[in-house]
Amino acid sequence: MKTILSILILILLSTSCSPTHRLNRLLALHPELKIPDTLFILDTIPIPQAEADTILNIDSIHDTIYINKGRLEVAIHRLHDTLFIRGKCKADTIYINRRFPVEKIKIVRPDKLDNLISAIPWLVSGLIALMAFGFFLLRNRR
Repeated sequence: MKTILSILILILLSTSCSPTHRLNRLLALHPELKIPDTLFILDTIPIPQAEADTILNIDSIHDTIYINKGRLEVAIHRLHDTLFIRGKCKADTIYINRRFPVEKIKIVRPDKLDNLISAIPWLVSGLIALMAFGFFLLRNRR
């Protein structure tokens, strides 16, 4: 009989609430404990420099041509019967700021007065138990 009772108590203890379930229940009863907060993450995406060289034979171009457009630089130069084309794209970095809303749990530390107030029921029940035990001893002496 004792083994069955101990097994039932063990099953009852193992199926009790998990800490996450207790926390969810506490937050459902007291939503003021949740603090909305935003997490900022800075992502950096580097773009490497790109270069290309090309040589062509063209008789129609007689001068050097420079083209600059933002990050792109192109130089076209003719030397005798050869055309030199040099292009460069400068390296760049892209910064992305991302926001992720998260909820933090506000931790409230009880002060000494709160600890004393929460201990009052235990003190009263202990005093009642001592008084009952004292009355029991006095009654048995008579």
